[in-house]
Amino acid sequence: MTSPPLFLAGPDREIRDAALHYWSDFGWPVRTTSTEVVLTLQRDLLAVAMPAGRGTALLASLEESGVRGGVVSLRGDHEQWWAFLVTPPEQRRARPPKGLWVFSEGTDIPLPHDPHSVNGIAWIREPIPGEALFDGDAVLDAAVARPHSE
Repeated sequence: MTSPPLFLAGPDREIRDAALHYWSDFGWPVRTTSTEVVLTLQRDLLAVAMPAGRGTALLASLEESGVRGGVVSLRGDHEQWWAFLVTPPEQRRARPPKGLWVFSEGTDIPLPHDPHSVNGIAWIREPIPGEALFDGDAVLDAAVARPHSE
């Protein structure tokens, strides 16, 4: 990834510090608002989102195969959602499997700025520099192999 811009706003030091961490440790294009850190997805950093129930099984499957990456829980109207941070899939797919959404370049997603869940946003699997993103093809292939069971 290229070194993206960093936009800091708001008075909350915790939010600004979290944004600086994501920018300096991962090179992620983030900005802050008065209440959250926001990641703007890029051509080389996308997200695959799904209901948490499906995400639990998928994450376990990926971890068993040694695949690593960050997963963030997102707020939803009636259920919890998980977003797997991924590299762009190389395989052309007509559309993602049912029950999955691929968030594309330009989409904003909130990132945790507190060790505890705030407004439903928390790390399910905190990213590690050098292992922050799942391989997009691995996530989508594993999702196809584990169809939605709810």
